[in-house]
Amino acid sequence: MLIKLCGILKGFLPVVLLAGQVSIQPIHKDFDPDFQKGMAFPTWVAGQYCLPSSGESLKVMAEATCSEWVQLVPTWYQEHRYSDEMSPDYEGNTAKEECIRHAIRTAHNLGLKVMLKPHVDSFSGDWRGTFLPANPELWFENYREMMSLYATIAQQEDVEIFSVGCEFVELTTPAFTAYWRDLISLIRDIYDGRLIYASNWEPEYEYVEFWDDLDFIGIDGYFFLTYKTNPTIYELVSAWTPYISELETFYEKWKKPIILAEIGYRSIDGTNSKPWDWETPGTIDLIEQALCYQAAISVMKNKPWIGGVYWWNWEPDTSLGGTADKGYTPHGKPAETVLRRWYCDESVQKKGRSRR
Repeated sequence: MLIKLCGILKGFLPVVLLAGQVSIQPIHKDFDPDFQKGMAFPTWVAGQYCLPSSGESLKVMAEATCSEWVQLVPTWYQEHRYSDEMSPDYEGNTAKEECIRHAIRTAHNLGLKVMLKPHVDSFSGDWRGTFLPANPELWFENYREMMSLYATIAQQEDVEIFSVGCEFVELTTPAFTAYWRDLISLIRDIYDGRLIYASNWEPEYEYVEFWDDLDFIGIDGYFFLTYKTNPTIYELVSAWTPYISELETFYEKWKKPIILAEIGYRSIDGTNSKPWDWETPGTIDLIEQALCYQAAISVMKNKPWIGGVYWWNWEPDTSLGGTADKGYTPHGKPAETVLRRWYCDESVQKKGRSRR
């Protein structure tokens, strides 16, 4: 498998085989020193961020990948897509407030910068992109209460970036713009760091009207690439090309850095076709995951308007990952090597932690 991977990556990364392991040489990239070399670090266990193993996982992540930013993701829940209210599930899947604070402090002590990115999911399994509450005014009133809590935590804990929302496809159409502007104004009164919204890759980011109220354009980049389960690196890069062109045109319209607030691939056959699909069973394919990482990196490098990337995801549970794992984590897989050689490039300038 390792020799096959070396052959597939030929022409995109200098690769040698040393002591039975893949060694992928650094890609030269003149990073903007503020480029966010990020990794998402979500939890769906109330006390997990408080555990020593979570802190150890953050440390391993920073050392193994040279990530400089970590995205912490607590989640509230509503019953279904038409619900008007959401609430925390502190007995089950919502990170406790004290544990979020602990994770932020742990990250900062490790020299990592933090994006706090609260989510809302549903108990019914309805995707947040389909949320369309019966009473939008009441939904936004409750959402403002939720986000006020997290904005306060972000301010008190010196969080560098705060996300005002994620993938609310139905709720970010122009009809709801006024609600978002009011929310952003409220958050600005609480939190003096930088703001982002994480939009869905299609078609949401194109019709959002409140980008001018934020510091970054966030896009969750789960772009469809090919219908193949064994694509070549050339085919993957070719599939990315029109998306990159569209994103650059979009940047020219708004003149704000574009952050890929999420991008990720499971280590299964066909992950490039539905990178957003976290449920479908599949056959383990470490090579396809690594190639998807490399294709994305190949098209993003030397694009100064891309302000950062957050890979989905690294697990707080240190037992997850490795060559038998089918999930998104790159830990212990060839994808980790690909990412490390990009993020650890010696041409990257290091900077101290700062919100501004």
